[in-house]
Amino acid sequence: MAQIYGILFSAFLGLLGLTILWLIWTRRINLTDLLNEANGQASMSRFQLLVFTFVIAISLFGVTEAKKDFPDIPSGILTLLGISASTYAVGKGISYSAPEVMMGTGPTGDGDDTDEEADDAATHADDAKAHADAAKQAAQEAQEALNAQRAVAQQAADSAAQAKQAAEQAKVTKS
Repeated sequence: MAQIYGILFSAFLGLLGLTILWLIWTRRINLTDLLNEANGQASMSRFQLLVFTFVIAISLFGVTEAKKDFPDIPSGILTLLGISASTYAVGKGISYSAPEVMMGTGPTGDGDDTDEEADDAATHADDAKAHADAAKQAAQEAQEALNAQRAVAQQAADSAAQAKQAAEQAKVTKS
């Protein structure tokens, strides 16, 4: 019974694969942008993920066919596949963190920016300078407080040393 289900499942997967290949061949499934980013340039992270996935899948299929049993997959292979998928995900996050740059619709830096954009940039620069000045002031105040704490700690240590010395002298004079 299990063998019949296996044959039916294999036939279904084969038919599904042939259908997908036919749709690709007749250009109803477009693969031209398979490795491209949003701006049309090739993506190394997509290519790496595609190659690693195919190599691992083909190798796993070959080992399964040779042994007639599903093999244990070493953790190193899964780690490499995870790293490859992570580079793809990070690349995708980077490319879509600034979509206007990726799509070529953002400011080009050629001097054609509007006055409003220049005013916004100047406002942001002023805000950043104000934040930097506030941070510098806070750091200076924190340093002064730390210096005051160190001075108090030094005075306490000096007083303790004097008290210890006085106790030792009192002890010597009693003897």
